[in-house]
Amino acid sequence: MKRWITGAVIALLMLAVCAWASAEASTTILVYMCGADLYEDACMDIYEMAEAEAGDDVNIVVLAGGAENWDYEELKAGQRNFFEIRDWDFQNLSVWPYKSMGSPESLQEFLEYGFEHYPADRMITILWDHGSGTEAGVCFDSTTRDEDGLTLVEINNALYHMYQKLGDSFHIDIFGCDACLMATYEMAAMLSNYNIDCFIGSEELEPGLGWSYTPWIKALDQNPDMTDEEICRSIATAFMDAGLADNPNDYLTLSAVSLPGIRKLTASMENFAAYMIQEVKNGNIAEIRRGRSRMYTFGSFDDASWDMVDMGAVLDAYASFAPESAAEARRLLAKSLIVSAQTDNLAELSGLAVLLPQDTTNEFDYYSSGFGFSAYVPNWVDFLNGYADLLRGSSYTFSASAPQQVTVGTPLTGITSFAYSPSGTATVWNDETEEYQEVAAPEAEEYVVGLNEYGFTSVLTAEDMANLDYVEGMLLVDESDDEMTCFVDFGLMRNNLINWQTGEVVSLFDGTWPCFGDQMIVLYDQSSNENSRRSLIPVKLNGEYTYLLVLFRNGSTEGTILGANAGYDENGLPIRSVTKLKDGDKIIPIYTMYYQDANADEDADMEETEFEGDEIIWHEGMKVTYEDVSEEGESLNMLFCFVFNDIFGDSTMSDFIAFEL
Repeated sequence: MKRWITGAVIALLMLAVCAWASAEASTTILVYMCGADLYEDACMDIYEMAEAEAGDDVNIVVLAGGAENWDYEELKAGQRNFFEIRDWDFQNLSVWPYKSMGSPESLQEFLEYGFEHYPADRMITILWDHGSGTEAGVCFDSTTRDEDGLTLVEINNALYHMYQKLGDSFHIDIFGCDACLMATYEMAAMLSNYNIDCFIGSEELEPGLGWSYTPWIKALDQNPDMTDEEICRSIATAFMDAGLADNPNDYLTLSAVSLPGIRKLTASMENFAAYMIQEVKNGNIAEIRRGRSRMYTFGSFDDASWDMVDMGAVLDAYASFAPESAAEARRLLAKSLIVSAQTDNLAELSGLAVLLPQDTTNEFDYYSSGFGFSAYVPNWVDFLNGYADLLRGSSYTFSASAPQQVTVGTPLTGITSFAYSPSGTATVWNDETEEYQEVAAPEAEEYVVGLNEYGFTSVLTAEDMANLDYVEGMLLVDESDDEMTCFVDFGLMRNNLINWQTGEVVSLFDGTWPCFGDQMIVLYDQSSNENSRRSLIPVKLNGEYTYLLVLFRNGSTEGTILGANAGYDENGLPIRSVTKLKDGDKIIPIYTMYYQDANADEDADMEETEFEGDEIIWHEGMKVTYEDVSEEGESLNMLFCFVFNDIFGDSTMSDFIAFEL
């Protein structure tokens, strides 16, 4: 567990400037730390580095900037602070001339200084801050007007100038990102063009505490002969141990790859991308989009994300386009992997994420300049651009009318769930043969509407089905009276079944709904896989708008509340920390209501507003549970409609059907 530095220890750390650069050590760790609004977490990590009490064999060199505040008064806000950590001392503390930590010139200056003044047998470089994956990069300086950050292209520029200056002597053993969403294929492909051996980062969001520095630096100090691979594994183990100790239900990943292996993988992926380009040219947007919608998106929150998905999931989803090419890429990716640590609430991951547009499609042109590695992965970039163009270039409106209610005992045949396999076959990975094989798709299910279920159905045309991505069900409670027409929105359900041959769509509602504190609550599914489902509840927590994060293990009707998180800040950066709930916290559920005065014109649009539920006082052990929501002795008036999501990213609502619960 991390602890705050006491005043006495701070005083010890901030002693007067000591001797200049040390003699050559066995390892130098260069930490490029952009504190931004994470300055408290940054200071905690500085403490961890000091707590390792590394001796003369390990240089820990830090450039800390990009923050408007620091918890250490010796660090100057709004400036770049340079220092070395050794035996609980801050040495050579100085303020460098102002530059944005999001500028490649600042990164290059730090690397040049570190390589010149702190040469070592092993060089480790770490970028520390917020991360936003391939599209926006890492290290967002909060002292700049636009939260200037390092794009992948800018990181590449800094490394290129280092290579131009130092030539073959420019060698980094381990390049790491202690930041969200940065274990990406595009990043690894870029780094593999330099004399860099290993890359380590997280596919998923990182918690605020980030890496746990003390254990692996202490291990390295005690055993300078550790291999790069052993160091990467030690970093991953320390990260997972600290993260799970802090929150046993968190979603955690940390992985490392060998960059010489990534060079081979890049060539293979370029071959696979050529097939994907051909699918785009053939207009096969439907199958690509449906495959994308069924992938787990790292860092997704409400309707926002940076569109990073697991690389293995991409190869699995589109292997039918080029089975041999996809299989070769999957084998090379596995051979490149040094370590892939993850929590068991995630499906098995490959170790690298890859960009595949969905939520950011409309902004894709704006971000694409930041990762336009046409010299490194030209086919993959061409595929992404072509696919994004297809998504933006069209729209569709479904023809479905109001749903019909299905009577009890009605058999439903030929239906499937979220999966889509129009050919009747599926291409799956065989771990034993390390090849993709074509197998028969799971047989369509037969289902009978039960006694306590409320089934709704609608039939789509062949044209509708050709443009359908997935279906949701929307549930409203009718609170109308003589003076006001009023509907309360309780969110969207994805428990829908589809017959892809006939166009029949069925939604099954069993009369239960998530409840918390004896109230029905609004619930939005954030992400799901075969192990768990993560959902959001909009609330006010102690007067501040935020979301409760809820984890449902598959098959369970009881959800564990992980804490509170507002998702993304005003600059589009993922908020790393989850606020743990404390006994006595005041939680108020937030609802959306649509209303209209009874005397309003029939054609007038309904107004929309928010209102608050009853206050809930948190205590340890509270859960979200699915409960029968019908009031005892009274019927509850409900409305249901289908929401049809098309392959271009838009949706169409059907008419509503009224029913009593």
